[in-house]
Amino acid sequence: MTQVILYDNKSVHIDGYKNIINFNSAKMSLKCKDKILEIKGNNLCIDSFSEVSMVVSGQIEDISWVNQ
Repeated sequence: MTQVILYDNKSVHIDGYKNIINFNSAKMSLKCKDKILEIKGNNLCIDSFSEVSMVVSGQIEDISWVNQ
């Protein structure tokens, strides 16, 4: 199970992702169990990450699930 916690539109905490598919300052795609989590915004950066959790900050504009 993947948990996504959004703090205002400036930070998001993700627990349970599998790996990073794509990352740049405007879009991030994370492979999760059954779907792909896409985070879109401006000046996105990874503040911290481990094998199972990650914190992303920046001006977050959209978070959505995409079928694989």
